[in-house]
Amino acid sequence: MAMIEEAMPRTPPTDDYPRVNARVILIALTGFWGCFVTLYTLRSALLYGHHQEASFVRRVAVACVGMALAWLIYRMLAWLRPSSLAPKIIWTAAMSMPAAILFSAANFLVFDVIAPIPGDTCAHGLPCTLHDAIVSISDQTINWSFVFAAWGLLYLSMVAAMQTRAADLRAATHREAARVAEIRALRYQINPHFLFNLLNALSTLVIRRQLSEAEALIGEIGRFFRYSLAADPVADAVLGDEIEMQARYLELERRRFPSRLNIVFDVDEKVAAALTPSLILQPIVENAVKHGVGRTSSTVTIAIRASEASGGRLRIVIEDNARPGDDGPMDAPDASAPTGLGIGLKNVADRLRARFGADTACLAGPLPGGGYRVELIMPLVLA
Repeated sequence: MAMIEEAMPRTPPTDDYPRVNARVILIALTGFWGCFVTLYTLRSALLYGHHQEASFVRRVAVACVGMALAWLIYRMLAWLRPSSLAPKIIWTAAMSMPAAILFSAANFLVFDVIAPIPGDTCAHGLPCTLHDAIVSISDQTINWSFVFAAWGLLYLSMVAAMQTRAADLRAATHREAARVAEIRALRYQINPHFLFNLLNALSTLVIRRQLSEAEALIGEIGRFFRYSLAADPVADAVLGDEIEMQARYLELERRRFPSRLNIVFDVDEKVAAALTPSLILQPIVENAVKHGVGRTSSTVTIAIRASEASGGRLRIVIEDNARPGDDGPMDAPDASAPTGLGIGLKNVADRLRARFGADTACLAGPLPGGGYRVELIMPLVLA
C-alpha cells in the first residue's frame, strides 16, 4: 500500500484564492508604470522639446510614488482575499480615489514646488498659489483615479486567472488520480476462477505424487505473478516482455486445457522492441480463453501476431478459432461502449487513446469461419 501511495500524483494545495507571487506583482508594477513614463515622455518630446532630461528624472520619481501607492492597493486586496468579487471591486474603486489624490499631490509637488522646471509657471506667468494647487490636483485626480482602479482590476484579473488555473490543475490531478486508481484496481484484480483452477491443478499433481510437474507449475505461477505485480500499470512496457507475459499466462491455462488449447506467436523482430501500455493484451487474451476455449469442447488455437502497419504504426492481432455457436460474447454489454466492444475492450481502447491520442484503433468482431478477432493499431514507438 505504501508503494501505491508513493506513486500516486501529488495533490496541489486546496487554497481557493491563491496568492500572486510578489515577483509577478513587481514585474506587473514595473510594466504598468513603465508605460506611464514612456507615454508621457513621448508626449512631452512631441509637444515641448525642451528640458527633456530634467522632466524625465522628475517623471521617474513620480512614477515611483505611483508604484508605492499601487503596491498598497495590491496589499489591501490581498488581505481581503476571503471576500467575494463584488466587495473587492468596491474596495478597488474606493481606494483608487485617495491614491489618485496622493499621486496628483506628489506630481504637483515635484514638478511645481520642490523642483520646478526652469521657466515654467503655473498660469499667466505668475508663481503657484494654493488655488492653483487645488485646481491642478483636482483635475489630475479624476484622471488618475481611473488609472489606479485599472491597476486594481488588473490584479483581480491575475488572481482570477490563477484561480482558474489552480482549479484546472486540481481537476486534472483528481482525474489522473482516479485513472491511476482504476488502472491499479484492474491491475491487481485476479480472476478467481483462474486462480482456483490453478490451485486445483496443483493439488491434483501433489496428490498424484507428480512432484516435478508440481514444482514446475509453482515456478510458472511465481514468474507470472512476479511480472504482473512488479510492472508499473501506468507506464509503458516493451512489447516483447508483454508477449512473454502472455505466453506464461497461456502456458498456465494450457494446464487446465491440456488437449484443447494451442498457442501461436508471430511477432516481427523489429516491433518486439515497441512500447505499449502495460498489460494492454491481458484482458483480450483472458477473453479469448474464457469465451473461446472455455465454451467449447473442441481444440482452439489462440494466435497473437504483431507487425508494422502502414504509416509507421504497430498492429497487434489476437484471435481464436472457436467454433460458431460454442463461444459467447466477449463481455457483458455496456451502454457507453462503442458498437461491437464490451467493457473490457472499451477499457483497452480508452487506454490506447489516453496514451497515444486519436491515432489508435481497437477493432473487434467475429471471424467468418468461427472465432473472434481483436486488432489493435497504435503508433510504433521503439524503446
